[in-house]
Amino acid sequence: MPGAIHPRETGTRRRLSSLTSGYVTGAIPTKEKMRMIEKSLPPFARQALALRFVDRRVPYRVRARVSRSAIALSLTLLMGVLSIQAIAGGTQYWQPQGQAAYLRGDPEGISISREGRLLLAPALVPVFDTGQAFIWSSVADRKGNIYLGTGHEGKVFRVDPQGKGALLLDTEELDVTALAVDAEDNIYVGTSPQGKVYRVTPHGQSAVFFDPEDTYIWSLAVHGDTLFVGTGAKGRIYRVDKAGRGHVLIDTKETNIMALVVDPTGAVIAGTDPGGLVLKVTPQGRAFALYDSPVREIHDLWLTPDGTIYALGLSERETRSTSAPSPSPPPPVTATSSTGSVTVTITSFDLTPPIAAEPEGQKVNAVLYRLRPSGEVETLWSAPSTSAFCVMLDDAGNVLLGTNDKGRIYAVDPQGNATLLVQTSEAQISRFVRSRLGLFVATSNLGKLFRLGPEWAARGTYESPVFDARFIAQWGTITWQNQVGRIEVRTRTGNTEAPDETWSEWSPPVSNGGKVTSPPARFIQFRLTLMADQDVGGNARAGARSRPQVEGFRIAYLPQNVRPTIASLDILPSGVALQEVPQQPMDPGILSSGLDPSIFGVSANVPPRRVYQRGARSFQWTASDPNGDQLVYSLFYRNVSEGQWRSLVRDLTQTFYTLDTEMLPDGWYIFRLVASDLPSNAPERALEAERLTEPILIDNTPPVIRATAPRLTGRRVEVTFTATDATSDIARAEVSVNGGRWQQLLPDDGIADSPEEAFTVRIEAEAPGEHTITVRVLDMQGNAGSHKVTVIIP
Repeated sequence: MPGAIHPRETGTRRRLSSLTSGYVTGAIPTKEKMRMIEKSLPPFARQALALRFVDRRVPYRVRARVSRSAIALSLTLLMGVLSIQAIAGGTQYWQPQGQAAYLRGDPEGISISREGRLLLAPALVPVFDTGQAFIWSSVADRKGNIYLGTGHEGKVFRVDPQGKGALLLDTEELDVTALAVDAEDNIYVGTSPQGKVYRVTPHGQSAVFFDPEDTYIWSLAVHGDTLFVGTGAKGRIYRVDKAGRGHVLIDTKETNIMALVVDPTGAVIAGTDPGGLVLKVTPQGRAFALYDSPVREIHDLWLTPDGTIYALGLSERETRSTSAPSPSPPPPVTATSSTGSVTVTITSFDLTPPIAAEPEGQKVNAVLYRLRPSGEVETLWSAPSTSAFCVMLDDAGNVLLGTNDKGRIYAVDPQGNATLLVQTSEAQISRFVRSRLGLFVATSNLGKLFRLGPEWAARGTYESPVFDARFIAQWGTITWQNQVGRIEVRTRTGNTEAPDETWSEWSPPVSNGGKVTSPPARFIQFRLTLMADQDVGGNARAGARSRPQVEGFRIAYLPQNVRPTIASLDILPSGVALQEVPQQPMDPGILSSGLDPSIFGVSANVPPRRVYQRGARSFQWTASDPNGDQLVYSLFYRNVSEGQWRSLVRDLTQTFYTLDTEMLPDGWYIFRLVASDLPSNAPERALEAERLTEPILIDNTPPVIRATAPRLTGRRVEVTFTATDATSDIARAEVSVNGGRWQQLLPDDGIADSPEEAFTVRIEAEAPGEHTITVRVLDMQGNAGSHKVTVIIP
């Protein structure tokens, strides 16, 4: 029974079987057990085991995995969708930029080029539904029959050229992880975790063909009358003759042999795990490492007739710089389909530009290497958070990659430019297989077979990601560029982040340059439909130049103007003045353009310098505008006893101002700061914010000091000074005798806290003659008054 543990299973064989059986029966293993088992499995298998089985006809639940690279990627994709602001407060534009921005949408029958061009995709025609969760492997015979190996019930299906499918073999194992076919159309079936190879004849007769001691059969390849078998968890390659007699060709010391292809000379090219090696093994069992990659697993291989090898790697092994090796050129080879496996982990995805080798510190989850016959190794494509599990070269020389990114297929040209070719209805792409009838695609979750092209889809639709205007917006025109073929564009709007029943209905079709008719709202989305002209037979066959396509979408909008905010308003101590720091003059063209000066590296927020200035009172504030509008500031004042505001200064662009208080009579004042977004808005749309200060004392008059007549007792002198201030309290007093240093002087009542204070000075004259006593008094605003008394000692 699939999922049950076979009595013969021991050691490593129990690991995958016991774990996967839990997903069938519902018994979920413990975290400790999962960690122990996963350590010995290659990356694709570890990811597959992160799934919890719910129903064979219902997609699996996916365990979310958040990483730094995913967060960084989210930010990268977010930056790909630009809101281009021509003039702050005026008309703005939403214009998705490049492939990363458009990948956030939902294409169906639409291809997306690296530049962000939307094209009608090749037709993806459903052929057969296996009813299984996974398709692990596939192969085609000379008659056009396609064979599909599935999991977790270990079945093999045959799909004939008419698209009719039937069960060919039901093994006792959990998974059919590898398939191969020989020149006589015998099908070889590699299974796991029992580690057996079955042979099925063209007449449907099946039997165990080869049963090594290894646990997993990850890969198979046929060359003439020889079958090569790549295994795990001992990392061996077996050579098996036509009678099923096998021996170890090489023990690689790796854990798993994930991919095998054979060149015309009989040399085997292998991809390994966990070393991430691309090995070339001679018929005599001599191995040479063509490439030691920085990834953990080389999952799939493709060879071209000129000797070029495409190697698909998964999961970074370690962070280190890598240089390309220089092995001797391999001889010309013939491409042979390899085997592989899949996961259903859904993640975000980004494409990096082609580079010569893996740079130090770069994190990747999937990477495509190109190994040229000269020994040169190039990184043709990489993705930080997406896994790719199958590779094939198409007739145009592009490399096709099947990913777990929403079941998407990417086409990478020889220069490394990746195009989203098509997105399927299933979670991921498992295998590519080419028969005499064309190119076919096998998917997982659920396990289905599709035919890809060669005709275009009759129509394709693309739903854009939701754009957030941040505020309720009025929508203007929608435009696009380089239209080829028939196109239909509709929009809808709403005020919830995800479209739901509260959103508007899709609008009627909008013409290029026409006004968006959806109601004002914060969020907007557009839906594009591309349609091809059909031939007499109803097929959408179009030449490359007439392939329906479009690019450069842009929607104009005017967001609701929101009032500015004043976060703080500070009043500095009396006597502190603020001076603007000289900076490079701004280009007048920038000022007249209305663009944000920071775009040109000009900062308008250089902190001012603080200097002393008698009678100065400085104001400093912080303010912002939610719309990003340019702000100007005005200051007003009034005496606390008055009700009318008077203008102090208008249309400041700096966020500070120094007042010379000597221009105002002494008294208590309130100041009002007004921030306006008028420079960025029409007068009827401009808004203001204001903030009041607490009452502030302005006092520029020094205290008045009176002195009593000196009182003499021998050489002892006593004088009383009375200081009076009309506006503020006396703060402190100092005394100097005969021009000596100033000495703090306490008031007679012990504390300086009122507008009038008395200070008594007592001195002991050292010699007869004239002596001077000088008293200096300061009020709360720093105004100083002084008085001198001369005393003659006889």
